[in-house]
Amino acid sequence: MKIIHTSPVEIKEINKYGIAGDCLFFSDDEYFMSSASKYVYSIDVSDDEIINARDLEDEDSISEIVDMFDCDEDDAFDLLTARKNEWDFDMCDGEKSWWLQGIRGRVAKKMGFIACEDTDEQGVVYIVPM
Repeated sequence: MKIIHTSPVEIKEINKYGIAGDCLFFSDDEYFMSSASKYVYSIDVSDDEIINARDLEDEDSISEIVDMFDCDEDDAFDLLTARKNEWDFDMCDGEKSWWLQGIRGRVAKKMGFIACEDTDEQGVVYIVPM
């Protein structure tokens, strides 16, 4: 499957210091957030290289989510696995939501996958640690 990332600027370097760490967000079709999005990047992945957010597991990340969302471990597990929506927590904002998606991407990589399939306001998204 070919997945696509679009950007208003040319991507010359990727580092781990973004809100979502080193993750970029891909779609299965070309999506432009605005007319300024003119750069298109794609990668080919097979279904067995993608893990669904619901199948993620990682104790270290659950601890980080507990700290970030000031919640218990059960809620943190549900946030990691997208069983609960971060927007249901009073203190959530855009940065925390992107941070959580970055955690999902990082856990996918730690578990040996190229991408994590998730859902956001645009629909299905593939979170890919670069």
